[in-house]
Amino acid sequence: MGYVTIKEGDTEVLVPKHRKGAGPRGVNSEVFFNPAMALNRDVSVSFLRAYADETKVLDGMSATGIRGVRIANEVEVGEVTMLDISRSAVDLIQKNIDHAGVDASVHNESIEKHLIENRYRYDYIDIDPFGTPVPYFPLAARFVSRDGIVAVTATDTAVLCGTYKKKCIRRYSAVPKNNWCRHELGLRILIGYCVRETARYDKSATPVLSYYDGHHFRTYLKIEEGASCADDSIDQLKRYNFDDHSWDVGGEVGPLWGGNIFDDGVLEKLEPVGLLDEGMIDMWKEESSFPPFFYDTNVMGSVLKRSPPPLDMVIDEIRDSGHRASKTHFSPTGFKSDADGDEIISIFSNI
Repeated sequence: MGYVTIKEGDTEVLVPKHRKGAGPRGVNSEVFFNPAMALNRDVSVSFLRAYADETKVLDGMSATGIRGVRIANEVEVGEVTMLDISRSAVDLIQKNIDHAGVDASVHNESIEKHLIENRYRYDYIDIDPFGTPVPYFPLAARFVSRDGIVAVTATDTAVLCGTYKKKCIRRYSAVPKNNWCRHELGLRILIGYCVRETARYDKSATPVLSYYDGHHFRTYLKIEEGASCADDSIDQLKRYNFDDHSWDVGGEVGPLWGGNIFDDGVLEKLEPVGLLDEGMIDMWKEESSFPPFFYDTNVMGSVLKRSPPPLDMVIDEIRDSGHRASKTHFSPTGFKSDADGDEIISIFSNI
């Protein structure tokens, strides 16, 4: 197998040869590597810098080890443990541990086996599979340490966004909707699934940092113990009804998480790392104060049968009307506002 040395963040690692910018299937390899997930890994480094305090970290599906080695090298944590069921991957991870000169360990076993044998050992568990996290999340939520964090990636975006509605119902026990809000809907369906699974163990799962990026969803969930806090989390699960440009509570879409997807305290502590720049952090901060879902200038233009004006102009007009508004990372033509759908149509009509 051929390897090349790359630098991501402040860390050099060996990875399988791949085409620049290619996804995980760019080149055949015994060890999985996805260069397109660099932002995902950058955010995990920034998050742990903000959150970690002698944290014991488990990277449950390490592949090349790039995430775990970066955490060990770029974050002050208590310990880093990496897992993979592939012997080839474990050999490469050990090479990367040695190459980077970091203090970390690697085991050739599944995350399920490791968690059952090491329950409550880890303060932070990272689940980043190729596809759905559904087979792996419940054990992580059950066996993370008290008030720990479980970070979850889902790359089955077509399922969560409603392209495969029945598969979403089977997999996440929720009805999706393939509309302009599908990316926020998909993220909130993922969080809602995690909340329900965690509640089975009389625990709550509260998202402290959640986002969508191109081909994946990512959420960092704080897991707390207690039936009452589990009940409070369940109370945040909602169903929605969507029409051609807006929405209201009650309907068939969901159940999904209807609460905040960011914690403002965590956002304030985030610092730029790699592809995670100040602009992205500022956008998260701005949109974090708004309730679920957003409007879209293209959808509004279609409803009114006119060309949509520039997004910045729309936001300025909404603010001038006395309402709040911000851009959203879910769509380059989307905006959040505390104005309702009829008010948005009225404002939009007069631009």
